[in-house]
Amino acid sequence: MIGYDLMREHRALLATAKHETENLTLVLERHATDSFAGVAKILSGIAEVLAVRSDSQDRGDPEVLALLRRQLALSPLTRALLVVSPEGRLIHDSETDSPVDLDLSDRDYVMAHRDRPAPGVHLGIPVKGRTSGTWFISMSLRLTAPDGRFAGVVVAVVEPAAFRSFYETLALDHDAVVTLYHADGPVVARFPDHETFIGRSARHLPLFTALLKEAKAGTESLDAPGDGPRRIFSYRASSGVPLVVTVSLSRDAVLAPWRQKTETALLVGAGGSAMLALLTALLLREIGRRENMLASLQESERALRASQSRLIQDIAARHRAEAELIAAKQASDAANQAKTQFLANMSHELRTPLNAVIGFAEALESGIFGPMTGKQTEYVADIRRSGQHLLSLINDILDTTKIESGKYVLHEDLLDLSDIVAQCVRQVEPLAHEKGIALLSSLPRDLPPLFADERALRQILLNLLSNAVKFTPPGGRTEVAAAVTRAGMRLRVSDTGIGIAESDLDRVMEPFHQVDNSHTRRYPGTGLGLPLVRALVDLMGGAFTLTSRVGKGTTATILFPAERLRSIESVLTAAMSVG
Repeated sequence: MIGYDLMREHRALLATAKHETENLTLVLERHATDSFAGVAKILSGIAEVLAVRSDSQDRGDPEVLALLRRQLALSPLTRALLVVSPEGRLIHDSETDSPVDLDLSDRDYVMAHRDRPAPGVHLGIPVKGRTSGTWFISMSLRLTAPDGRFAGVVVAVVEPAAFRSFYETLALDHDAVVTLYHADGPVVARFPDHETFIGRSARHLPLFTALLKEAKAGTESLDAPGDGPRRIFSYRASSGVPLVVTVSLSRDAVLAPWRQKTETALLVGAGGSAMLALLTALLLREIGRRENMLASLQESERALRASQSRLIQDIAARHRAEAELIAAKQASDAANQAKTQFLANMSHELRTPLNAVIGFAEALESGIFGPMTGKQTEYVADIRRSGQHLLSLINDILDTTKIESGKYVLHEDLLDLSDIVAQCVRQVEPLAHEKGIALLSSLPRDLPPLFADERALRQILLNLLSNAVKFTPPGGRTEVAAAVTRAGMRLRVSDTGIGIAESDLDRVMEPFHQVDNSHTRRYPGTGLGLPLVRALVDLMGGAFTLTSRVGKGTTATILFPAERLRSIESVLTAAMSVG
């Protein structure tokens, strides 16, 4: 039974590892494909704008430079955006107002469209910059004149290190190695040892000489040069861009728990066998010496055998329980990891097209594509506001995930609370005015500076003010007040809204939760506002309390500890000493 259990666990561990690597390669292939697809969309948008502009060939044109910088802000992967003339000269560079007069006619991203005019985006192999000395990947798109002639290229300079940084955030174990290859063989990104392997060709490896020729995806057990002997190796080629993702796990690391369990089982079996042999010898000796106690000895032997049977059953039951506990833990870890990966991937996949939607809406609203009717301008403004609202919800989900995983980093400094409250009130005023709600601010003039994270403090105030306005009916009132007490600085946001039942106060502090479905339909939202506020306040060492009465209103109180307050005199003294 022990041997069967060990063989079954051996097969289960290998099957689980194979399944994990296959799932991970699928996720990482989609991440890489969607990342480059987002850059391709940005290039297409720039090409469409340049096609209708008569000044696109004017070196360093300010409007073209502004367009490149707006589009650059939409892609965290992209270091710079360039426009190259038909002769191969650099005419626009998002990193400088006055681009250097460089001859780029020998670069592959120029020759690919000039000499072999293929449709679509060209993805180059990793190369080192001539001046920066850092690795980059080029994505380029052909610019075509109205008469069909070659009019140059628009180029995105992509940072391979961004993929390495993403791989570092994954909860990888079993000596896992993640590698992103260009379809021509060079390594694009890798974790670990990114700097050692980037740009190195892998055309001679079995991945390119045999595996990819047989299937676009698969899993094998083989020796991987550079990764160590005998690994579980999964690969998947992208169908959208010339990229291949591989994930490999050390077979020895996967089977390490099984080997330890095998050693323990062998020791238990050897000890049990030795004990049985000793007891049997003693029984035989006793039978030889005392024939008159034969019946008693036989009874003792039967009792011993029964005890041995129970011992074996107990050991088997313990191994089964251990296997069930291990499986439950693996399922729990996989579920938690899947949740984190889903939220990270979802937010990335949503933010990339959403940023493009917001960017194009802003471009249309600014009139870059020409004048629009009043109704068209109104609709475009609605699109932009809706996109910004959705982006805010996605950022809340991201912040909640970061806080849960312990990766949210505070950037603290001395803050003027009165100024921050005034800015947040102005930001919420349009919504309050639209609903006919009085939005008041009652702060003393002599509030001391507060040592805190400005972004987190703004997020706390905006969430509380937005909630207060959202759940307050027309004609109501919302007020933000602050005071200094012995315990610290107390910040309070109160409203005359619908209120919350006392039995529901704990439930609304749970992520993704509102009081009931009727409120969910009347008041939209993710249910992350109050949980995110409490988490941010906890990170800064404060205390958050919520009191409410149904039909009377709700009061949210934040208490920052006294050690976060600074006197005006100490701030002035520190400033003078620095000066």
